Amino acid sequence: MVNPVKKLTLFSFPTWKSIFSLLLLLVLVTIQNSALSQPRLDVKIGVLAKRGQEIALQKWSATADYLTASLPGYHFSIVPLDFTQIHTAVQEAQIDFVLANSAFYVELEKLYGVNRIATLINQNLPGRQTTIFGGVIFVREDREDLKYIQDLQGHSFMAVEQRSFGGWIMCWRELHRLGIDPARFFSSLSYGKTHDAVVLAVKNGKVDGGTVRTDTLERMAETGSINLDEFRIIRENKSENFPFKLSTSLYPEWPFAAVRTTSPALARQVASALLAMGQNEPAARASKSAGWTVPMNYQSVHDCLLDLRIGPYKDFGQFTISDVLMRYWRQLALLLFVLTIAVFTSLYILQLNRSLRQKKQEVDELNRTLEEKVLQRTEKVNILLDQELYLREIMETVARVTGLLLSAPDLKMLLQEACRVMGEHGHYGYSWIGLLEDGLVDTIFTTNDSIQFPGKPPYDPIDPDDPFSSTPAAHCMADNQTLVIEQSDTIATVSPWLDRAAVTGYRAVIALPLRADQYTPVLGALSVYTLRLEGFEQEEIAMLEELAGDIGFAISSFRQKQMVAKLEMERTENYEETILSFANMIDHRDTYTAGHTLRVAHYCKLLAKELDLTDEQTGVLQKAATLHDIGKIATPDSVLLKPGKLSTLDYELIKLHASAGYEMLSNITMYQELAEIIRHHHERYDGMGYPDRLQGKGIPPLSRIIVVADAFDAMTTNRIYKPRKAIPEALAELQALSGSQFDPDIVVAALKVFKDAEVPEAINQLPKNQMEQRRFSYFFSDKLTGLYNEDYLQIILRNNKELQEYRCLHSLHIKNLQQYNNGQGWEQGNILMQKFAIELQILYPDMLLFRAYGRDFVVVAREHFKINKEKLLFDSLKGTGVTVEQDHLDLKEDTAYYIDKLEKIQFQCGVETSPSL
Repeated sequence: MVNPVKKLTLFSFPTWKSIFSLLLLLVLVTIQNSALSQPRLDVKIGVLAKRGQEIALQKWSATADYLTASLPGYHFSIVPLDFTQIHTAVQEAQIDFVLANSAFYVELEKLYGVNRIATLINQNLPGRQTTIFGGVIFVREDREDLKYIQDLQGHSFMAVEQRSFGGWIMCWRELHRLGIDPARFFSSLSYGKTHDAVVLAVKNGKVDGGTVRTDTLERMAETGSINLDEFRIIRENKSENFPFKLSTSLYPEWPFAAVRTTSPALARQVASALLAMGQNEPAARASKSAGWTVPMNYQSVHDCLLDLRIGPYKDFGQFTISDVLMRYWRQLALLLFVLTIAVFTSLYILQLNRSLRQKKQEVDELNRTLEEKVLQRTEKVNILLDQELYLREIMETVARVTGLLLSAPDLKMLLQEACRVMGEHGHYGYSWIGLLEDGLVDTIFTTNDSIQFPGKPPYDPIDPDDPFSSTPAAHCMADNQTLVIEQSDTIATVSPWLDRAAVTGYRAVIALPLRADQYTPVLGALSVYTLRLEGFEQEEIAMLEELAGDIGFAISSFRQKQMVAKLEMERTENYEETILSFANMIDHRDTYTAGHTLRVAHYCKLLAKELDLTDEQTGVLQKAATLHDIGKIATPDSVLLKPGKLSTLDYELIKLHASAGYEMLSNITMYQELAEIIRHHHERYDGMGYPDRLQGKGIPPLSRIIVVADAFDAMTTNRIYKPRKAIPEALAELQALSGSQFDPDIVVAALKVFKDAEVPEAINQLPKNQMEQRRFSYFFSDKLTGLYNEDYLQIILRNNKELQEYRCLHSLHIKNLQQYNNGQGWEQGNILMQKFAIELQILYPDMLLFRAYGRDFVVVAREHFKINKEKLLFDSLKGTGVTVEQDHLDLKEDTAYYIDKLEKIQFQCGVETSPSL
């Protein structure tokens, strides 16, 4: 009877209660998962993308992500909108919120009832947070003539955009308050599109003054783009607690606003999330802000737009025609209909009367003049016949001159013969051609050399003091158009030059510009004098103009041939200078590479002489050697300027320089031969080189020479991680690699000429100037203090044996740092080490400073100096309990020193040991 009782206890009340609780828990989890699986509601934020969609997305997408994370159940996205799209998006409720500049917000508020919920806290510069901004008017500091706004009258001025609130509208309002109309006040008003472009335009003198929003000058100065001292602020307005240069009134920053259809509950949640955004949030950093604050009063913006009658106040106070039409359109429509019928009826009657009178006059005129017209027609036919015969003669003369254009061997003969042929025409008593050279008529060709010119050339066609300037030819050249002068009375007033007292018999003169085409500058003038009483016919003028065009085209062609020949000569002469310019490009990239290039070129010259190359081949070889590393211009600085051993990836990148040099030069005809040599200067004789794995004699001969010279210089040059070889060692390695890496014939020549080569012993990769010191600082910098690290200290000590640049070393061991870290924390300990490093830099500005293995600092100097006990009491360590223990070492000549790390760093000479941990 015991067992049944035990079975019944399995289904007792507590057990059923547990099962029920478990089922309830499963139901709640299912409901929660179902709620979480519900799709988020999309919320769109329209952003005024005045600088393009991409920049708007980069700046505000993080804010959308922040709101998405802050408000469960909603997904926020950014919609970039331009000036026209944003109106449609707000009016049609395509977006839920809008973010725009203050002026644009006021317009949307006035037109569509958007409502601000937060105002941006701007932070373009660290530690400078503002919720208001203004505009600044500025000129260059050296413009002593521009100190007040009135001084800008008649000068050029630049703003950002017409609709930019801080970049133009604020400045415009200040001008409006002074009664200044910008369109008439400035000589020119242009727009730079961006604030930075306006500042640079003023700085570079492209415009006299400009305006941008506040904080632009300070931000550009912070990045080093400008110097604030280069600019003078016009009408400077210093406002308390506002940190930037200012010329205008202050206005609230950009607002974040909800459109009319947005749920108030959602707007409150968004406002709360924005106000909770901290300045260190990714969204704040992306938008260059310190978050958001409660919405400010934008009445000042309304007042600004109202003063200028722009935006929503464009038509404020005006009673327009549209208002009249809306109120009285029925009466006006009826009146217009009646007037239209009356006008058309009157016009129809007037037209009928005019037609009747005109027809009557025509009939009377035909009856009266019929006989007279018959006589005139007969006379006209005779005149046309004579004119046709005359024009045929002109055409023959023009055809003869045109033939000269094809047969004349040079320009001088062409123009002289053209004048002669024109003079043989029966009615042309005289013709001449003058050519312009640098604005002066310097060359003259005439029909009759006996006619005296007014003085000797050159003549100035535009100088009123030159008698020639009053001639028809001078006016023709000055105006670049045909000029015809006819005799107006019985006394001849047309003469070839200026002798108006003598009767010459000429009735008219035509001066025609000589030019390659009608759109190019004048090259000279053709002048023709006629004895014909009627002067020049229109058809004749057209033919002469066409002839002048042909002559001008021929002059241009002859001159272009001369110019092409001159350019070809200059191109050949500048070939050597171009080679040197390319070499200079390599020099400026890396001074070590530059020295290597010159040495390789010198070694190639020695090999060329030994191999009996011609002078021409030697010249090509030296040019190729000078440029063999030109492709390294395309090599990243992080690889080319790396002062140590290259990784596999580094080596693969630097191998591309051979192909890069070929690509740079192969498209230039005069460099194609050099490009082919440079492409293969890293091929190996056994075919294992690059880039094309050429083998043996398949490698260009001059490339095989550069390979040997390049390798010899690399062997005999100090590298940071590899000391140079002595000449005998380098020659032994060349011989060992003969037939595998190098051409055996060239190695034989190298063994002979390189044995007496002079290799400068001081060649190394240590920094020689400020740029290279910064490069070494990049690769050998202590991450905490910015001083050099122990790796670079090892290099300095090892290389000093040969270079002997440094004589004195002091090591400073930091004691009790562990206790300080235990009490204050590791972060405070790091700050203490940074302060100590800064104090060392101030005390020893001209010496090398190192931080090694955390607690050791080293000072290396070129000359001996002492550090007394008093100097060990550093200000940065006072009151911290941290002290300094100092050791001194005289760096002896011809001695290499190495670091041994035990409790503190120790220096040994002779043998390099691995640091102890």
